[in-house]
Amino acid sequence: MAKQPTVLWAQRESLVYLTIEVDEAKIEELKGEGNKLHFQGSSKTDKYEATLEFFDEIDPASVKHTGSSTRVVEITVQKKTPAWWPRLLQNKGKVHWLKVDFGKWKDEDEDDEAEDAGAGIGGGMANGFDLNQYMSQMGGAGGADFGGLEDDEEDDDMPDLEDNEEEEGKNGTRA
Repeated sequence: MAKQPTVLWAQRESLVYLTIEVDEAKIEELKGEGNKLHFQGSSKTDKYEATLEFFDEIDPASVKHTGSSTRVVEITVQKKTPAWWPRLLQNKGKVHWLKVDFGKWKDEDEDDEAEDAGAGIGGGMANGFDLNQYMSQMGGAGGADFGGLEDDEEDDDMPDLEDNEEEEGKNGTRA
């Protein structure tokens, strides 16, 4: 029996971003029809399947696998009629495997100037900061030089705590 993968989602007025969390996924089927999207895939050890019945209709030809890493499958889906949906799924109930992707989320009243800045995995954020680029520039330990730090030899002369506890037991008082 296929497992239900965790799905993260975010939306824009005209499209939906989906991230399906599957380790080392091989996509076997990705199909949109009407207001449904069907994903079927497998990893080395498990089979995964998800069918999402969206709030409204989608453009089946626009269903695209936009990228993946070793841990996730990213998908974009165009809405048939551009509009902000009050929820992703047609049913109002909460499902345990569906979560909001706050890294890609955008409220409908936000400006359009940085619309897709945070769309990729580890990509840029709305304020123009790109973590991947920053980390690649930093190198190893962020370029920090710890060569000036030396061992503090005075620590070697500190008495052990066990010695103090033995003395307290003999005297019955604390120092």
